[in-house]
Amino acid sequence: MNKRLLTILALTGSSITLHAQEIPGKLSGGLESNHQYYVTDNATDAKAPTDKIGSNSYFTLNYTLKNFYAGIQLESYLPALVGYPDGLKGTKLTHRFAGYRTDKIDITAGNFYEQYGNGLVFRSFEERQLGIDNIMDGVNVHFTPLSSIRFKASYGLQRVLMENGEGTVRGADLELDLLDLLKVRRKWGVTIGGSIVNRFQQYTGATDDFPTAVNAYSARLGLDNAHYRLQVEYAGKSADPNLINKDIYKKGSALYIGQSITTNKGLGIDLAFRRLENMDFRSDRSKKDNIATLNYLPALTKLYTYSLPNLYPYAAQTMGEIGGKADIYYTFRKHTPLGGRYGTRLSLTASLYRDLDTFRVKSKEGYTSSFWRFGPTELYRDVNITMEKRWTPMVKTIFSYMNLLYNKGYLLGPGYGMVHANAAIADVLLNFDKKHALRVEAQHLWTPDDEKNWAALLLEYSCVPGWSFFAGDMLNYQTKSIHYYNIGGAYAYKAARISLSYGRQREGLLCVGGICRIVPAYTGASLSFTYNF
Repeated sequence: MNKRLLTILALTGSSITLHAQEIPGKLSGGLESNHQYYVTDNATDAKAPTDKIGSNSYFTLNYTLKNFYAGIQLESYLPALVGYPDGLKGTKLTHRFAGYRTDKIDITAGNFYEQYGNGLVFRSFEERQLGIDNIMDGVNVHFTPLSSIRFKASYGLQRVLMENGEGTVRGADLELDLLDLLKVRRKWGVTIGGSIVNRFQQYTGATDDFPTAVNAYSARLGLDNAHYRLQVEYAGKSADPNLINKDIYKKGSALYIGQSITTNKGLGIDLAFRRLENMDFRSDRSKKDNIATLNYLPALTKLYTYSLPNLYPYAAQTMGEIGGKADIYYTFRKHTPLGGRYGTRLSLTASLYRDLDTFRVKSKEGYTSSFWRFGPTELYRDVNITMEKRWTPMVKTIFSYMNLLYNKGYLLGPGYGMVHANAAIADVLLNFDKKHALRVEAQHLWTPDDEKNWAALLLEYSCVPGWSFFAGDMLNYQTKSIHYYNIGGAYAYKAARISLSYGRQREGLLCVGGICRIVPAYTGASLSFTYNF
């Protein structure tokens, strides 16, 4: 950290320590500091940068007093960790806000996060692992005159890397709980809602009819009772020529349908369908990747937590995709033939996505499409079966099998082909007593395509409440025979945690919550510290 950051932290820490009891209201916050030391690794072609040390640090401070709240966030990139956007650099106070909240109204001035509906037209959020923070800077209002009427209005500029972007964003959202509003006694809940978002960005080019203002809108319906939930949302967007769609004037659209069904007998079903067409929506038309995004379109597939299935993660295709996911799970009750003493949970997840059925035209729209018809190109397909079972008080297992089709050439670019893969995972947890536990994770992925077969092994040992250690290796044993090893440990004491590790990172997609970014290969040591108060 530089002297400026250290001085602020020292002064803040002293103030909190010496005067916390004298300050009315509540003061809270935290520090997160991540550091890496890089080395050149010829085996993986990872090259150490000129500055071999990277550092990302975040300090937050929040204050509340009755209905009043305020906060700040200081960020420092000296320089940013490898793989983060190049524009994240230096030290700056990136968040500062103040607000007033009652049961009926909540007004924030300064920086704020917000989401309308499912986020198809607007969501501002932070995901530090991906280098995403598209927080707004302006005014945000929540107005709830009745519990059945919820209104939001937002106005401001969006953060783009370390500064505010060029585009001005205005939006409003209204949601009504109809039966509650009409005082109807019911077992069902019925909600309707709608959103509109306007982005204005100056244009200085030579095209006369270039749209400086872009409007996005959505309408949604929700139904729910004790065992069923339905969510439907449709969104549209006016012509928005930009870097991603290569300046075509095609209007955008998105349709999301989600259903959840549960029973008292242990069965649950989640179904999701989504169609996207030209729905890349940003506060700055010249940006790409995860920079300056206004809407939220995560991949609706199973979110794998294991390393080998994540060799081929799917990222939503905002320019065009159609498909969905089905998740079926069943819990066999305790003391039944299949449930055993502790019960057994089985789950089946399947996902399928294809491109749109399109036809190119010579007009500025670029193409036409059939709304409901699936396109000819399969983008992604997976089927996963998982069994979770506790055998004894000491032993718990998770066994998974995955069958995958991944169109790497379409998703990552020319030079790749279609990947057909299978993976098997065994995850065994051994609880020796209330304090000591060992987790063993063994994985194998086999495919005749791409980089061929992989194997992975991970050992994690924990001694609560303080220490934990891990050692793992991921090996592409059929082609390159490269070991992607990692070893490290962590110590936690009350609200503080420090961790240290050393290993190799494979080049590829890093995904968190269905949102992805490309990370380069690197080798080195990592040191992280977090503290919350």
